[in-house]
Amino acid sequence: MAPDAFNSQVALVTETRRCVPGGGSGMGRATCLQLAQAGARVVVADLSEEAARHTLSLMANPEHHLALQVDVTQQSAVERVIAAARDRYGKPPSLLVNSAGVMRTSPFLDETEARLDRVINVNLKGTFLVTQVFIKALLEGERGAVEERGAVVNIASIAAKVCPPLMASYVATKAGVIAFTKSCAAEMAK
Repeated sequence: MAPDAFNSQVALVTETRRCVPGGGSGMGRATCLQLAQAGARVVVADLSEEAARHTLSLMANPEHHLALQVDVTQQSAVERVIAAARDRYGKPPSLLVNSAGVMRTSPFLDETEARLDRVINVNLKGTFLVTQVFIKALLEGERGAVEERGAVVNIASIAAKVCPPLMASYVATKAGVIAFTKSCAAEMAK
């Protein structure tokens, strides 16, 4: 998407609360910067608190935002981030952008169980846990207007569709993120 097209979409989020796990680098950081520029209140969450704080330092009006450390593979850590956002802004975030992820390239036959576990835990389990905690927080209060119900954006990858070599564990998790997102969306739309 062209930057101007993204900016016109982001203009819709002014003065709302956003949470971006994985906001310390890459697409997560870029998302945080765009959301802040549009006037949103952003919770930058990352495994590296230093990276989250660096993103915060680059954002428009950094005093309006929050930088936190989170391990998306631990439900209690995710719950602490949502609670901190609620404490700071009076409500949980109204948009979640799940951008936390790891990518490992390795020949399939050389992939180790430890590396496989890490990719699955961050990319798939993390997406599941963060989405679940976020939606539970939204549902704790009264259902308000559509914009108060919230939205979830889960970052997958085109690699899940084209399946390049040397990325078996990564593409498996990102295909899982796509399937999870579709299933969750169908369930929560009821």
